[in-house]
Amino acid sequence: KGKGGRMHMYTETLFGGNGIVGAQVPVGAGIAFAHSYKEDGKVCIALYGDGAANQGQIFEAFNLAALFKSPCMFTCENNHYGMGTSDVRAAANPHYYTRGDAVPGIKVRNYSSY
Repeated sequence: KGKGGRMHMYTETLFGGNGIVGAQVPVGAGIAFAHSYKEDGKVCIALYGDGAANQGQIFEAFNLAALFKSPCMFTCENNHYGMGTSDVRAAANPHYYTRGDAVPGIKVRNYSSY
C-alpha cells in the first residue's frame, strides 16, 4: 500500500515502470537481447508514451534491437499529449510508427474505453 501505480509492480515477467520518461525502452531492448541470448523463444514488449518519443535513448534502443535482431516489440501509446504539450507542437513527425527505419512500424487504432 501507498505506492504509486504500475511503477512499483514487478514480477518475473513484468518489469514495472520507471521514474525517468522513456527509460524503460532501453531496458526492454536489453531484456529482449537476453531472450535472444538465452534462446528461450520469448519476446519483450516495451511500452512508452508519445511524450518520450523524441528522446535519443528511444532511437538508440531501436538501433540496438535491430542490430542484434532482438525480439522486442516497441509500442508507443499516443494520446497526442506529452506532459500537456500536443504532439504536433513537440514533434516534426508525430506519426511515431514511421520513425524506425530499421524497425518496421504499423499503426493500430484502439478506441475502446476503459
